[in-house]
Amino acid sequence: MANADYGRRLSETRKRMSDAGLDGLLVSNPSNRRYLTGFTPKDGDITETSGWVLVTPKSLGIVAGPFFFPGLEHEIAASGAEVLLADGRLFWDLVAERAQVDGVKNLGFEKDWLSYDRYARVRKALAEEIALTPSDDLIRHVRATKDAGEIEQLRRAADVGDRAFRELLTRIRVGMTEREVAATLEQIMQDLGAEGPSFPTIVGAGPGSALPHWEPTDRDLRAGEPVLIDFGVIVDGYCSDSTRTFCIGEPEPQLVEVYAAVRAAQDATVEALRSGIRRGRDVDAAARKVLDDAGYGDKFIHGLGHGIGLAVHELPSMGRLRVNTPEMDAELAKVEQVPEETVVTNEPGVYLNGWGGVRLEDMLLVTKDGVEVITERNPEQIISLPVR
Repeated sequence: MANADYGRRLSETRKRMSDAGLDGLLVSNPSNRRYLTGFTPKDGDITETSGWVLVTPKSLGIVAGPFFFPGLEHEIAASGAEVLLADGRLFWDLVAERAQVDGVKNLGFEKDWLSYDRYARVRKALAEEIALTPSDDLIRHVRATKDAGEIEQLRRAADVGDRAFRELLTRIRVGMTEREVAATLEQIMQDLGAEGPSFPTIVGAGPGSALPHWEPTDRDLRAGEPVLIDFGVIVDGYCSDSTRTFCIGEPEPQLVEVYAAVRAAQDATVEALRSGIRRGRDVDAAARKVLDDAGYGDKFIHGLGHGIGLAVHELPSMGRLRVNTPEMDAELAKVEQVPEETVVTNEPGVYLNGWGGVRLEDMLLVTKDGVEVITERNPEQIISLPVR
């Protein structure tokens, strides 16, 4: 990727390793693998891997099979990663050998991303004097700050998502089903050059829009009701995430009222970040207060937003403390600091069971100079499409 600062990524990772008491880190999270090396192949699930990355104070190596190398060396050239080719060798034996050569004493592994079976194989291969230690995802904290190349990629993804939605609005009509709308939007995404959706597209019409993670059904779109679409694209590995709520025909007064409250909550988010608030729960509180004052506070049932990048959900987290205990407070404190040069979503919502819901989501670039909305801004007034 052009402008990717692999040097910063590696040095920040090594610093966090040192702070955690590790002198080696085995990386199996595919997004972290790509982030550190540029290696693009994806994994099926936790039982499958296209490769591991081994980080030590002395080296950066990628352990991969011969079905990827040779052929993809160009992807990792900028990162300087060394290929540890598992051609007639086992992954864990290569890890053990390099750990021994580099003098590793305490090798961390990403505890959420390595199966017990593979942990056991690595443990057996390692020399007895090398500890194998479960670790939090250290690299996700490094990934929260975006470099110039990542910001460029996120802008591209946001633009493709915006263009796809604009095209969708020209095709939507009364009588289309939620599934048809989702399929149409995802086809438009690919026609515009996206690799595909960054998550399964959500289309909720009428009462379905009251469930934040509604799955599209054969229920048809009807005039006057809320239609909520949550969608995103992947462009060169980077994700977009947007939500739009609109209606076909004249919106009923309650829909106009709820939409205005949610849009005002979005404004409060931008102002909070622009004023220098950088703790996620405080940004969430600024938006939540607007909905509290409008009488809909108890209908905003999820967090305000999240970071976005190689994965659709990244750090930082912008949400409230749901269980007020010292332990949960400490957990939230670890993931909620909003750094400069990060991209976050701004997605307040109001959900009224049996009637419907409104969620508005934009992507924000937070910099030392302020805040920029990098998706097309949700309009001040609800979009009302002509009945076709």
